[in-house]
Amino acid sequence: MSCSEINNAGKLGNYYQHLETCTPRRSVPVEQVSVDRQPPSSLGNKGQGSVGNTVSDAPVLAKLLELFTQFFTQLQSLLTGKEQTNIVPTRVTPAPQTTVVPKPDAPLPAPTPQRLPDLSDKRNGAKPDNIWNGFRQGPDGNCVTISAIKAAMMKFGQSPTDIFRSVQAVGDGYHVVMRDGFRLDLKKHELATAIRGSKFVLMRDPGMLKDAHFLFAVSAKRAQMENNDGRAARSFDAAVHSLNDGEDERVAGEGFLRLGLRSHMKKVSVSAFQDKSLIGMVNRSAHSVAVVDGCEEFYGRKGGPPRFGDAIALV
Repeated sequence: MSCSEINNAGKLGNYYQHLETCTPRRSVPVEQVSVDRQPPSSLGNKGQGSVGNTVSDAPVLAKLLELFTQFFTQLQSLLTGKEQTNIVPTRVTPAPQTTVVPKPDAPLPAPTPQRLPDLSDKRNGAKPDNIWNGFRQGPDGNCVTISAIKAAMMKFGQSPTDIFRSVQAVGDGYHVVMRDGFRLDLKKHELATAIRGSKFVLMRDPGMLKDAHFLFAVSAKRAQMENNDGRAARSFDAAVHSLNDGEDERVAGEGFLRLGLRSHMKKVSVSAFQDKSLIGMVNRSAHSVAVVDGCEEFYGRKGGPPRFGDAIALV
């Protein structure tokens, strides 16, 4: 071996020793690091034929330099806030959404019915316990109004709150809205006048009589407002008297009209009441009667089937 070859081998050994023992610096510059991939000039072709592992170690050194280059590149990207374009992002699966079902609103409490002291406790379409003998007509000629009252009680319910659209206690009296939209105010002293003037006779049902008195008073009030018989507008007493001296002089059904039941009236033949589900009244020159269950109401008793007269059914 020549002296120059020995010297070159010694230099190469010192170079590797320096790579193995060198300590990397603690701070890394942010700027792009440029690495020369070419081996030092001392590792050129000059000594390749005579150095044992020099040629075989060159690829390893190149790989190390490539790894250092990648390391510094990634570090620089982190420090400058730039994202790497060659990293595949991790797929994020969203958490399943939970459907929140709102709680239903609590039902509002049922309103407390207004106390109506001048009416019975019958409500919500309850019919009279016995339509025949609850009360009956007295000595006066108010059969048209009584037959309308009894038929309406059996069709819609005994209470005026069921026959009319609404009944409200207001101040010293009542505000009534009928099914045909007619409105009126009835004072308590007028109710008392109507009770005395009707002369209805109690039989077995005080509650039914109480409701009948109220319906008669409301009929008299409407008669006053409409000037029944051309004289009822003079006073409430005059209106009560107009109901007590006979009605239906020109056409049947005046009693129903004063209760606001025009849209529920239907003119039928007397024989139509053979259908016992039909409720109405029959007017004759001498007397007017309610017809329930196919039979006439006759002064507090159940009579026979009607045979003649002008008939009106409630539908």
